[in-house]
Amino acid sequence: MRFYTSRKPALLHFSLLLFFLAGWLFSYIMPALKGLTQEEHLFFGTVSHAAIPSIFGGSNVPFFDKTIFQINGDDQANFILYASADMLDNMAEWYSFASRNAGDIPLEISASRINDKTFIVHSMSSTDGEIDFDTLVMEYQVYYGFIGCTIVLALAIAALSLFILWVVKKRK
Repeated sequence: MRFYTSRKPALLHFSLLLFFLAGWLFSYIMPALKGLTQEEHLFFGTVSHAAIPSIFGGSNVPFFDKTIFQINGDDQANFILYASADMLDNMAEWYSFASRNAGDIPLEISASRINDKTFIVHSMSSTDGEIDFDTLVMEYQVYYGFIGCTIVLALAIAALSLFILWVVKKRK
């Protein structure tokens, strides 16, 4: 005796999976998109703590691979830097989060607040170099945000189509 006597349950399960994937992907993209619509603030200081989330750290997948850091010992403000591996390699010429003297280099950080404790970095500079707004935001966050939203929309449309098929299809 077969477990599934028709394809109807598979339509529901696959549509739920696609809805879940669309929501999960959107949850990773949402902070960067929200940062594009908020007012920018300017910060000065030195990095006191930096972390790369381990699940996607070093994967170079947009919006999954990010660097989270704090400045001036303030554990109430987290800065999220969305940047590609190439951007971080170029940035390593003048600043590296992993270097021993990372906490001694003064930085100017332009970031937008997305909630009480979180800021999305739009540009960073030190006396030795900078990563500017056009490179970080326009060429990376906006470009990959558009691609990510397109993928989320495609997943949601496919999931909705499968769900409608599940509702309409008669069980044999």
